[in-house]
Amino acid sequence: MNTKIDEILVSTLHISPADITDQLTMSEVETWDSLQHMDLIASLEQAFGVEFTFEEIVSMQSVAEIKRVLNGKGVDV
Repeated sequence: MNTKIDEILVSTLHISPADITDQLTMSEVETWDSLQHMDLIASLEQAFGVEFTFEEIVSMQSVAEIKRVLNGKGVDV
């Protein structure tokens, strides 16, 4: 796995590291439902020491968007 984000996606969503691309979206991953989304958000907040706004949480429905939001919080991903 390449990054901490990849590790979190694999452990939270139970997907293969090979499936992770920036283009991967919530709608493409069967296990990425609303409950798993909140687990993912909590894991990201804990791992990177950040807090997301409601708007950010709602927008983070792809790997690219997760990275964009984290970059906006000063996290180098």
